[in-house]
Amino acid sequence: MSIQEKTSTPDLMESLREELTCFICLDYFNSPVTTECGHSFCLMCLLKSWEEHNTPLSCPECWRTLGAPHFQANERLGRLASIGRQLRSQVLQSEDEQSSCARTPGASRVFSDDEQSVINFSTQSHGINRAYFSSEAEEQHKEKLQDILSLLRKKKKEAQAILNHEKEREVLCKQEETKTCKQVVVSEYMKMHQFLKEEEQLQLQLLEKEEKANFKKLRENEIHLTKQVKRLSKMIGRIEFTCQNLTLESFEEVRGAMDRCELLLLQCPETTITELSLCRITGMRDMLRKFSNVTLDPATANAYLVLSDDLKSVRYGGTRQQLPDNPERFDQSATVLGAQIFTCGRHYWEVEVGNKTEWEVGICKDSVIRKGNLPKPPGDLFSLIGLKIGDDYSLWVSSPLKGQHVREPVHKVGVFLDYESGHIAFYNVTDESLIYSFPSNAFHEALRPIFSPCLPNEGTNTDPLIICHI
Repeated sequence: MSIQEKTSTPDLMESLREELTCFICLDYFNSPVTTECGHSFCLMCLLKSWEEHNTPLSCPECWRTLGAPHFQANERLGRLASIGRQLRSQVLQSEDEQSSCARTPGASRVFSDDEQSVINFSTQSHGINRAYFSSEAEEQHKEKLQDILSLLRKKKKEAQAILNHEKEREVLCKQEETKTCKQVVVSEYMKMHQFLKEEEQLQLQLLEKEEKANFKKLRENEIHLTKQVKRLSKMIGRIEFTCQNLTLESFEEVRGAMDRCELLLLQCPETTITELSLCRITGMRDMLRKFSNVTLDPATANAYLVLSDDLKSVRYGGTRQQLPDNPERFDQSATVLGAQIFTCGRHYWEVEVGNKTEWEVGICKDSVIRKGNLPKPPGDLFSLIGLKIGDDYSLWVSSPLKGQHVREPVHKVGVFLDYESGHIAFYNVTDESLIYSFPSNAFHEALRPIFSPCLPNEGTNTDPLIICHI
């Protein structure tokens, strides 16, 4: 190997490291993803950056505004970063061994390759008197010891900063986070109480209605039986009088009396049958399952989306269809609206997301912007976004954009809207748990369901979104 090649190797290694380094954490890529603008970042670095800076979303490197948190996993870049990390470690280790052999045998490495301060100590130097060292060597060792002290102080400062942060989180966990969870629990149970109160009133009204109907039946039958008793009493009196004055010449009169009472004898008194409905107390799940029959609106669907014949499912087709570019249609976002328009009442529907790696469902204003792919203004969109990259699964709500990581993917989402109380919530239908409940918001415009199967991701995420049938 030539001298020029030897001197250029570190530069080449540094150039390779820069190309395989995340712009945010300045370390080799870990589960890298690539944004719409072509820049790549570690998945967790990008999500934390978006979570800290809120909306509008932008690229941390070029600051280009992004329409939505859409990005693609870059597995090849991740593999290259892993190879680069191993290659750099091996090269630095080889150089260190060569340098150790040139100085003293048995040198040991103190710091990692990524920390640019490395000092070598001979295992035999501990028994050597300081007089054998030249002043220059002693000065070099002092400088290296100072480097060690500097690194130790840096590590201590970092550890102390993390410790302080953890203490702050303890306070936040005890106060703010728990307080927020308590508020959510109170809100959910208030909603349950309201539902149960209304169900109670409906049951009481039904019972009152049936009580009036039963009373009417009893009263009518009482009048009928009273008349029947009077007719029977009158007939009994006549028969008794005839029996007391019976002669052979009055046989025809007896026969006539028998004919007259025959009809009365055939009439049988009947009791009134009354009915009351069973009082069923409806549970929370049953109350939410008062489904609204939601279907898709073809006039709003992006030209790349394919809708089923029953307008209950939507998938990304991959080929642009020849459809009119009407004002209602989304032209850049892979989105379609529900055909139903809500201006009052409570509504609930469920969406099967299956094993999709990216999807979005929710509620938006009927006046939501359909053209372009700009971020939606706060209050125009209330959606839930699912993202699965590798083994990491997260759920995001907008707007404003907030994220949370979950252990297991959600396969079926329940969407609940109470227009009058300004309440919107998302539920995990599988385990009947609350995913997220938006703060109450007064609605003054018409609202509509919104769906996006999102774009395919290297052959994945091709499954449709399916609105569950009633």
